[in-house]
Amino acid sequence: MKALDYALRVTRELGLSGESSCIDRQKPLRMYIAVDGRLPGRPDHDVALLWTERHGWAIAAEDGADLTVVAHLGGAVEPPPHAVARWVRGLLTDQWPAHEMDRPLDRRAG
Repeated sequence: MKALDYALRVTRELGLSGESSCIDRQKPLRMYIAVDGRLPGRPDHDVALLWTERHGWAIAAEDGADLTVVAHLGGAVEPPPHAVARWVRGLLTDQWPAHEMDRPLDRRAG
């Protein structure tokens, strides 16, 4: 499956095992990848990387069962895995501008 391969490549670029990730194969296709680290300004929240085949990548702060999207990676829906990893690392180190969206999503949305 192309999406699974893509998710694995992104996960590897981030140095993650992929144990805390999932792919929802129903249309639209969606992915959830738990990310190590914290977002600046949200030290008490876990971080998740979300992807949909329509909108591409977003990063979210987890608060219980809710995911609050804090930034979207613009451009291509399937950018190269190294570009996704660079974007995530930049957000985690506060070196990439994130536009707050404050849109709670159900955990299943990832």
